[in-house]
Amino acid sequence: MKNLLKTLAVSTALVLVSTTNAFAQSLVVKSKNIVTNTSAGQVKGGVLVIENGRITSINQDRTVSGDKVIEGKTLWVTPGIFAPYTTLGLVEVNGEHGSNNINAANKEATVRIRAADSFNPKATSVAETRIGGVIFAAVVPDSRSDIFGGQGMIVTTSGSFDSALNKNAFVYIDYSGGSNKTGGSKGAAMAFLRDALSDATLAPTRFKSPRDGDALARADAKALRSVLNGSRPLLIAADQAVDMLNIIDLKKAYPRLNILIVGAAEGWMVAGQLAKADIGVMVDPLENLPNNFDRMAARLDNVKLLMDAGVKTAIISRSATGGTSHNLRLTPQHAGNAVAAGLSWEQAFKAITLTPATMYGYPGLGQLQAGQAANLVIWNGDPLEVTSEVVAVIIGGKSQSMESRQTKLRDRYNPAKQGDKMYGYRP
Repeated sequence: MKNLLKTLAVSTALVLVSTTNAFAQSLVVKSKNIVTNTSAGQVKGGVLVIENGRITSINQDRTVSGDKVIEGKTLWVTPGIFAPYTTLGLVEVNGEHGSNNINAANKEATVRIRAADSFNPKATSVAETRIGGVIFAAVVPDSRSDIFGGQGMIVTTSGSFDSALNKNAFVYIDYSGGSNKTGGSKGAAMAFLRDALSDATLAPTRFKSPRDGDALARADAKALRSVLNGSRPLLIAADQAVDMLNIIDLKKAYPRLNILIVGAAEGWMVAGQLAKADIGVMVDPLENLPNNFDRMAARLDNVKLLMDAGVKTAIISRSATGGTSHNLRLTPQHAGNAVAAGLSWEQAFKAITLTPATMYGYPGLGQLQAGQAANLVIWNGDPLEVTSEVVAVIIGGKSQSMESRQTKLRDRYNPAKQGDKMYGYRP
């Protein structure tokens, strides 16, 4: 009976929402629960009203009516999932060079490389990510020959060509394995990073020609300057506890740096130091095996131990599922596993919505409150439960398509399909 109610809720909501685009009229969602991520908490039996693309009220008045109404006994309304570390839109097939723009070999440019110049909002993984409830993502250009990957961006998963919210949102560094330029040595990588920050600090006077820097070319030093005052986060990939301690020491030399560590598999070992240094982390809670020598002390309750110590912690989908591009929709499942490892439901859900949005300077994207543009997801159950599905997605006040290449292939080749033969089949 429970599954039947969920199915009915999905069918009803899809019919109502699919005929709506920009909500010039009013939309009313009568749900089991609304998660606001504000001081209002969760509104049980909540009713959310959208008018002209903006949320106008969140309350429990079931008598409210609108031009369109979505109502279901199992429906949840939440902020959209924010994936804080992805290669979304940079790759179609990892092993196919012509479709892979994640990184560049033997590159001359470093910091000034922008993910925005490679991002394809029409990549097949974007739609699949959206219909999984992930509506915001940080897109990271990975490093290869150099520790600097470049400048990352914040996007919506609307699939439109204007989906970028910030094309120069942060700078990414892979410290976890050094680089070709630094001989694969972390010591050399840290020396290179210190020289790079020095180049950025002294850029106005150091450079008399484009190559006068100790580590960077003039254009790259100029691109790095904005992280020195904390106006843009500096994302650093690191897993080993000792590496994180070295990063903490780096921040002592540059106290205004807004550092976010990606991975932090051994973060629990230095959680107190990370909290004291005000360094946030992005962790995959499914990583509990020593996949490499940097993760020898990985454990399932890493996220809980970090949060208990006061570390700002976001949840990512990383190596456990290959989730930086094609499996981002599994992010809520990772959060659900973090609950099984000791987090409260609220902590886990904020770690995939409000916390990453706040890390990048967009806290409103992780909350639901009156007056905001409608950015939300409607689910047919608890979003951290593996059996729950997304009913509808609204980004920027506009309902989004729930189709992807995968759903189209599923429908085309469904063995239960009636009527005409499948495309490509002869009579």
